[in-house]
Amino acid sequence: MKKIAFLISLFFSIVAVAQNQAMDQLVYEIRNPETDAPHFRKALSKIGEYLALNVLEELSTKEVAVETLTGKIAQHRLVEESPVLITILRAGLPLNDGVQCVFPHSEVGFIAMSRNEKTLKSQVDYIGIPCLKGRCVILSDTMLATGGSLVDAIAIIQKYEPKKIYVIAAVASVQGVSRLQSSCPDVKIFAAVTDPSLNDKGYIIPGLGDAGDRAYGNKCHLEIEEES
Repeated sequence: MKKIAFLISLFFSIVAVAQNQAMDQLVYEIRNPETDAPHFRKALSKIGEYLALNVLEELSTKEVAVETLTGKIAQHRLVEESPVLITILRAGLPLNDGVQCVFPHSEVGFIAMSRNEKTLKSQVDYIGIPCLKGRCVILSDTMLATGGSLVDAIAIIQKYEPKKIYVIAAVASVQGVSRLQSSCPDVKIFAAVTDPSLNDKGYIIPGLGDAGDRAYGNKCHLEIEEES
C-alpha cells in the first residue's frame, strides 16, 4: 500500500512539474517580442485553458455512475455547476477562448473598458452580461496591472449578485494583486506569472507590452470632438 501511495504521489508530482514547465514556455512566448499575433493569441488561449483547469478544482461536484461497454459501472466526480465566463474587451478575448475550452457550454458575457493613459483610470463603454444571480463567475483579463479595471469590472459584476467570482490573468503585477485582494477579498485570483513592478505608465515590468495590440494590432487614437 505504501508503494502504491508513493507511486500515486510521484505521478501527480510529475504532472504538476510538467504543467509548470508548459506554462513557463507559454509565458515566454507571450513575452517574446518576436512572437507574431496568431501565435500570441494561441499561447494566451492555452494559458487560459490551464488556468481554467485550476478553477475547475474549486467548483462543486457530484458523483456520477456510468455503465461502460464492458457492462461494469465506473464512478466519477463531475462538476455540477456551469460558471458564467466574462472577459474584458479586447485583450481578454484570447484568454477567454482558452477558458471556453474547459467550459464549452458556459454562457459568456463581455465588458468593454478603455483606459485613460494619463489618469490610468478605466472607462466602461459596453456591458453585455447574462443572469449571474447565485452563479459562479470566471472573469478573465490578460493583464492585471494596476488592478483598476478589474476592480471596476468586479463592482459591475457584483451588482448582479453572483455566488463567487474567480479572476484569471496571464500576467499580474504585485501591486495589482495587492489592490485586488484589498478591494475584493472574496475574489480568488489565478495568474500564470506575477511580475514585481509597474512603470510610470502603469505597464507591468517586465511584462509583455500592450496585450491588445500584440493580439490584434495597434490601435489608432482619434480625438473625438464633443457635440455642443
